This record gives sequence, structure tokens and C-alpha cells, in this order.
Amino acid sequence: MRERRLRLIATAALIALAAAPALAQEGDNPEPRTWLNWIMSLHIAGKPLNSQAYLAFAWSLVATIALTTISVIGTRRLSLRPRRMQTALEMIVGGLRSLVISIMGPRGDDFVPFIGTLFIYIAFMNLMGLVPGFMAPTSNLNITAALALSVFVVVQFYGFKEQGIRYLRHFVEGVPPQFPYVLLAPLVLVVHVVGELVRPLTLALRLFGNLMAEEMVVLILIGLVAGLARHYFIPIPIQLPNMALGLLVSLVQAGIFAMLATVYLAGVVDHAD
Repeated sequence: MRERRLRLIATAALIALAAAPALAQEGDNPEPRTWLNWIMSLHIAGKPLNSQAYLAFAWSLVATIALTTISVIGTRRLSLRPRRMQTALEMIVGGLRSLVISIMGPRGDDFVPFIGTLFIYIAFMNLMGLVPGFMAPTSNLNITAALALSVFVVVQFYGFKEQGIRYLRHFVEGVPPQFPYVLLAPLVLVVHVVGELVRPLTLALRLFGNLMAEEMVVLILIGLVAGLARHYFIPIPIQLPNMALGLLVSLVQAGIFAMLATVYLAGVVDHAD
């Protein structure tokens, strides 16, 4: 009997929490309300921070602090007989290591920290958007562009580190060094350079588009719930099914981003092993 009451209370709390954003909407205001909207009223050098980019950056810092705290707590007392948090962290790290090594081979161990950090950081930011009152920083193009730019810089760095000046030859790869084929080298060079530049662009737009679309759909449904609540005084959280789907989308998009970053790195590292 007691367990049944606790389940009912938990269900009611979940419904109320999911319906809270709808009740918080005022009029036809399309902007989502979050606990860090106060940053929009701050001023630096007399100029207000009235940009969604600043708000997304603030939430990305919240994600960084939260993940750092979880990591410190989870690894504070490591043991050969791990507890629940250590077990969960080891499962996540082990899965990411297997993914990276399956794509890159033995050299993948060198890049597990970078790829793993990307996946966990992006997945956490994606999932933040499903919490009422929170915002997914990856629904802002500035955040996804910064993430994609970091991948681009790391790929180019390791390209030169692994191959030296020979790395530049891959920009004209496939062109025979005989006349008249060598005349195609400038055209192939342009195509390869454009391809390198398009990679971070596609990474940024793919992640941004999926998360922005997910948040907009949830926001529209929340507005519908708010309208029904004003007329019938019964907030029905009809956005919950879409939020459940968003849970899967958040993890899948983080996995795609991490996997593509791994593939790009695999194309520039030494494969002698």
C-alpha cells in the first residue's frame, strides 16, 4: 500500500513538473523560460547581454560544472569492487573505448579521452533541454559551431603531427604526377579544401538542426498545453511523448557527432599497426 502511494505521488509530481513550463508561459511569448534568463538583463560595458548565444554559453558552463562535479565524486574512492557510480562511469568509458578502437584500431586508445569527452559533454547538454526550466546549449548554432571547430582544429593538428609536411599531399591525392593529369591538381586541391571546410559545417548544422527542431516542437506543445490550461484549468502534459523521443534523439546525435569525429581522426593518423 505504501509503495502504491509513493508511485502515485511520483507520477503526480512528474506530471506537474512537465506541465510547469506550460503554466509559466505568458501570453504569446515564444521564448522558453529558463532559470538563467536573468543573464539577459546583465550589462557589460553598458551593453545588455540580450542574446540567446550568451544564455546558451551560460548553460554550457553549467553542464561543464555539473560533469566535473560528477567526475570528482565518482572517482574519489576508486575500488576493485566498484560501487554504483563507479560502475556506471566504467561502463560508459568502456563502451566509448570499444567504439573508438573499432574505428581507429590500436591507435584509438590515444584519442579515447577526446572523443569520450565530446560524447559525454554533448549528450549531457542535449539531455538538459528535456528538464523543465533548463536549456539545451546545443540548440544554439554558436555552441555546435564551437564544438565542430574544435574537432576541425584537432584533426588538422594531428594530420601535421603524424605526417608532417606530407600531410599537404592528401589535398591533391589521386592526381598522377604525369602530364597532362597534373593540370588537374589545382582543381582537386580546391575540392579537397572545400571538403575539409564543409566537415565542421555539417557537424555543426546537423547537431544544431536536430536539437533546435526538438526544442521548438516541445515549445509548441507546451504552448498548446498552456492554452488548454487557461480554458479548462487542466494542464495535460501532451509534450511528454515527444520528450521521451527526445531522450533517444539526444543520445543518438551525440553518438553521431563523436563517431564522425573519430572517422575524421582515423583518416589522418598513422595506420602502420
